[in-house]
Amino acid sequence: MKNIFEYREGRGIFYSIDPLIKVFLVIAFWILTLYSELSFLVLLSAIIFIIVIYSGLTERFLRQTRFFFLFVFPFIVIFQVFFHWSFAGENPGLFFFNPRVSIDGFVIGIKIALRLFCLLSSSIIFIMTTSPLRLMQRISKFRIPASVTFLLVFINRSIALIFNDLERILDAQKARGFSIQDVGIRRRILGYIALLIPLLTISLERAQKQAIALELRGFGFKKKR
Repeated sequence: MKNIFEYREGRGIFYSIDPLIKVFLVIAFWILTLYSELSFLVLLSAIIFIIVIYSGLTERFLRQTRFFFLFVFPFIVIFQVFFHWSFAGENPGLFFFNPRVSIDGFVIGIKIALRLFCLLSSSIIFIMTTSPLRLMQRISKFRIPASVTFLLVFINRSIALIFNDLERILDAQKARGFSIQDVGIRRRILGYIALLIPLLTISLERAQKQAIALELRGFGFKKKR
């Protein structure tokens, strides 16, 4: 997991695109994803895999989306297969006690899972192929407020930092004789949920330090820096 979410120099097709153009492409891709039907979602998913392959991101991308394909995707489909009928207006309060197989639920589950995959994957590709520095430089040329520029770059960078924090926490657990990878699925899921507390704490501490650093440098107090 280490550093697989960070930007690295590359020669793929998506690396050469201007960062600002990539922002608009990703937004357009999100809009298409949210309003597309199943057949077009399959096409969008195929486009993602083509971009991943030709950008040389196959190994990193598969490692990053492994949890989604192994757990999230099947869960969404299975849940919709058995409980989709309840959301159609039939006894919504009792659906867990009366599962019912539904072909429509299977189709809906595939659509939801593919839609989530497209949204997640496009974001991952953007982060792994876009230099935060180049993105900041391109946005700054359009006289966009510094606060907006900083927010976009900070979000782009923070995701990689969060995954690095997760890696350090897992390494610390291994040093204490516990590995979350060596337990069953149920304990593994509970273990990942428990990791949210230290991750949230570290993120809040980083945000506080970042805010203090920006304030000391007078960020936001001048129109020109």
